[in-house]
Amino acid sequence: MSWSPNTSSVFASVANDGRIEIWDLSRDSLAPQLDQWDKDPVTGQDINTPKTVVRFMKTSPVILAGTTDGKVSVYRTRGLEHGPVSDEDQQYRIMSCIAKDDFTKAKQEEEAATQ
Repeated sequence: MSWSPNTSSVFASVANDGRIEIWDLSRDSLAPQLDQWDKDPVTGQDINTPKTVVRFMKTSPVILAGTTDGKVSVYRTRGLEHGPVSDEDQQYRIMSCIAKDDFTKAKQEEEAATQ
């Protein structure tokens, strides 16, 4: 697993089935934003060589992933934020992702009163 160096709520993970997943907790904490399998160029079938490591590049919108057979591949990460964001925004983003939901009766009454 590797956290994005530019977006506090984004991380990438790899799996034994050859998959790469990129998650953005600020968008969805239950499903990845992207899952990627390598494809055989001839058959188009998924290549299931287990991946063991993934890393974000600090200055480019790409990730690197290594496999158990010693290969390293480079992938573009389109559609994910990679531009600079202020430290305060980064802190707010990750804290809002991990904030506990308040389901107390007092909170429900407060929300009902404001509607």
